Amino acid sequence: WQNSTPRNKAIAIQLRGLGHKLNKDYSAAIAAHREALEIRRSISPESLDVAISLSDLADAEHANKDYPAAERDFREALRIAKKNNYKEGVAEITGNLAELALDREQWAEAESLAREALALAEKVGRQELIASDCHHIATALLEQNKNLGEALSMSRRDVEIYTRLRHPSLQSAQETLAEIEKASK
Repeated sequence: WQNSTPRNKAIAIQLRGLGHKLNKDYSAAIAAHREALEIRRSISPESLDVAISLSDLADAEHANKDYPAAERDFREALRIAKKNNYKEGVAEITGNLAELALDREQWAEAESLAREALALAEKVGRQELIASDCHHIATALLEQNKNLGEALSMSRRDVEIYTRLRHPSLQSAQETLAEIEKASK
C-alpha cells in the first residue's frame, strides 16, 4: 500500500487503527486514525470518508475516556454525514453520542439521543443499531428511575435482537434486563 493512491493508503492506515483499538492500544489507534483522517481531508475535506475517519477517531477517543475529544469528533462526523445524506452513518453516530452521554452519566441527554438514534436506525433497518439504541434508552431510563415499564420493554427488545444476531453485547444486555426487572418489583 505504500506506493498506492492516497485513498488506499488511508484505508490501510484506518485498518491499522482498528487493529490497535481491538488490542486496546488506544493511543496508537488515535494516532493512526488521525493520520488516515489527514489524508482523507486532503482528498476531499467533507466527504463520507472524512465522516467515517472522524467517527473511527471518536470511537478510539471514547475508548480512551477522552470524552470531550470524542464528542467533538462525533459531532463533526455527524455534521458531515448529514451534509452527505449518509443516513446509516447519521443513525450510527447519533447512537454513539448516546453511548457517550451514558458514560458521562448524562442520563436525560443519553435518553434523548438514543430515541433519535432509534428512529433513524429503524428507518435504515440496521438490527444491531436498533438493539444498541434500545439498550441505551433502557439504561438511561433505569438510571433516571423513570418509566421502568418502557425500560423493560426496550431491554427485552434489545435482548431479543442480540440473541437472534448472536451479538457479543448479549451478556451486557441480559445483565441490564435483570437490573430493570429487579428495579421494577
